This record gives sequence, C-alpha cells and structure tokens, in this order.
Amino acid sequence: MDATPVSDADATLSYEALAVGDTFDAERTTTLTEDDITAFAGEYDPQPFHPDREAGAASMFDGLVASGLHTYCACNRLATEAFFSRVAFMGGRGVDDLRWQRPVRPGDTLSASVEVVSKRPSESNPERGYVDVAVTGTNGDDETVVTWTVLGMVRREA
Repeated sequence: MDATPVSDADATLSYEALAVGDTFDAERTTTLTEDDITAFAGEYDPQPFHPDREAGAASMFDGLVASGLHTYCACNRLATEAFFSRVAFMGGRGVDDLRWQRPVRPGDTLSASVEVVSKRPSESNPERGYVDVAVTGTNGDDETVVTWTVLGMVRREA
C-alpha cells in the first residue's frame, strides 16, 4: 500500500462547510491478497487463523481471514482519502463502536464511506469544532465488513 500522505492543505473543508448527513465515498478500492493478509498477521496479529491457511481452514471461519485490525487499517486509509484529507482535520479525540461485521478473505475488494453524524463548536477553543463521523467499510458485494465512529476535531473559519 502506498505510504504517500494524502492531505492537501489547499483543498480543505472547514467545520462550517460540513453538515450532518454529508457523505464522502472513497474514489478507489483496495484488494487484500493472501500475501497481504499473512504479512500483516505475521507482523501485528499472529492469531493462527490469520497467518496460516490450514489453521484458518480448521477455525470457525473455515478458511484464511484478514485480521480485523488489517481490515480497519485498509478501510481507514480509504476513509482518509475520502474524508479526512479533504477537511481541515486537526486530529481525533477517539474511536467509538469499532465492530467487525463480516470476515474479509483473500481477494476481497474493500471500499469505505464516511458520514458526518454530529457536530458542535468547541466551547473552550473557538478555532475548532467537534465533528463525529461514522465510517463504513464494505466488500465487493457491498456487504458491510467493518464500522466505527471517529470523534474528530475540525478547524473553524477565522
């Protein structure tokens, strides 16, 4: 996966430009290969059913599956391209409600969408507002594979 930063300071949307219900869809997808899955698992999540095909086949998953963290990271990259790089994002206050909805298998193609679910100005800092977004990762069959909510901070207009 490309490690190039995706932020463009000249193309950012401020807090004021965002409305609850706004949706931002990833313009591209990413496909997780067996090599991708086993490499990520070997480095970060070596539960047997992630890096080992035979262990995956003997598990409740009946085959090799990507780590949920790998699924999250892949979809987060797409969400960053779709939303976080397009807004004057100052950082996150946290992540809530991370859920793995469906296993991701070798060859699955992932996409992501981001929806603004709430916003309010900061009472302590007039330069920022709080914008919470729901992120949904889907596979090539448009089935939800992962969801989470980012509690974000976005720069306000001066």
